Amino acid sequence: MYNKKVLDHFNNPRNMGEMEDANGIGEVGSPVCGDMMKIWIKVDEDGIIRDASFKTFGCASAIASSSVATEMIIGKHIDSARKLTNRDIVNALEGLPEHKIHCSVLAADAITRAIDDYLGIEPEPETEYICKCKKITKEQIEEAIAHGAYTVELVAQATGATTGECGGIRCRPLIEDLLAKYKGSEE
Repeated sequence: MYNKKVLDHFNNPRNMGEMEDANGIGEVGSPVCGDMMKIWIKVDEDGIIRDASFKTFGCASAIASSSVATEMIIGKHIDSARKLTNRDIVNALEGLPEHKIHCSVLAADAITRAIDDYLGIEPEPETEYICKCKKITKEQIEEAIAHGAYTVELVAQATGATTGECGGIRCRPLIEDLLAKYKGSEE
């Protein structure tokens, strides 16, 4: 199921552990799979990430994604590190199983949050995105359901959900839950 590169980063994670003198911290979690990720960065006065570390609670893909992501940002300017995408992380790992792509999304998000923390950018109030890749909110899904989308496929057609880089791995169970709740409220 996992390739050699993923297994190497899982079995021999790089940059693991808390960082005492970090000046940026990003923490993210996935409500679907339960993975939690925290990334620390140490940025110098020129905006270069001089060190990065992580702690991750999750599967082999989550740990490998955190490990490789920290390697990828060390030595980069924060503007360049902010552009790191989940697809870059997947490519650096030489692939992840489709149902584990969300782990790379979490790693990219944790880096962005750590950089925002360093810059003093307050996180926006949490928007409940059902499809994070396409930024489709719970309200948009509920509106589609209220207007007759009664299957995951119809919701996807109406909103664009499940069509992002994650391939709907995370979206599908959340949409199914909303469909079940809506159906239950009609009875």
